[in-house]
Amino acid sequence: MELEFLKKIIYLFIYVKKLSKQTLFLAFISLPLLLIIITSINKIQWEHSDAKAYLKTAISKWGKPANISKQKGGYAIWNREQLKDTCFELIELRDESVPHCVPLPHRDFLYSYIKYEVTPELFSDVLSLSGSVSYDPLKKLIRARCGSQEANISTLYLATQIASGKQTIDDIQKNELYKKTIQSTIDPKNVEMLYKNLCDNVKNQPGNPNFTGFWPAAFKEGCCPGYNPKTNTCK
Repeated sequence: MELEFLKKIIYLFIYVKKLSKQTLFLAFISLPLLLIIITSINKIQWEHSDAKAYLKTAISKWGKPANISKQKGGYAIWNREQLKDTCFELIELRDESVPHCVPLPHRDFLYSYIKYEVTPELFSDVLSLSGSVSYDPLKKLIRARCGSQEANISTLYLATQIASGKQTIDDIQKNELYKKTIQSTIDPKNVEMLYKNLCDNVKNQPGNPNFTGFWPAAFKEGCCPGYNPKTNTCK
């Protein structure tokens, strides 16, 4: 949009033959000022330097965000269109810096989501993995929040291990597997392996990741008779 605006300015001052040399001179003097104004408008004004710095990394991974707010307290969002070649449903980078002391002191600002159904029986165990893990039982989204995608991959992998019944939260905590798994991501090969295993877990999950309209822990009887999840209506 900004490039088109500049083109119009140049066409206006250069390609109109009736303009005087003095007018053209003033136009060329004004162009740098216009560039400065445009650059200032587009400048990311986030207050948290760690989140702001990670934006470049995120763009290099997933391309231009689907949505971005450049003001203080802003965000950048990548949805399925940008993430179609991944097993992630949604990724958000927020202008925040949430302190977290485990497994070692760090700060959280990157949110990664996967589509995965967690049963009421294992809901508490999945959330017990980390204070940075959450679950939306209607959207069926598990979310991990950390300071890098590598850490989120590790967290989501272990969360799906618990949700699938392949590992228990007791075993993970007893053997400090969360800390060990996070620390293992210093090696890119381990990240690649964890990501592959995570995507396999998402693809082969035992539950139903599609929208059903209710959370069994809250409404054991389910929806009204003849409920249609696509239209959100009953017979």
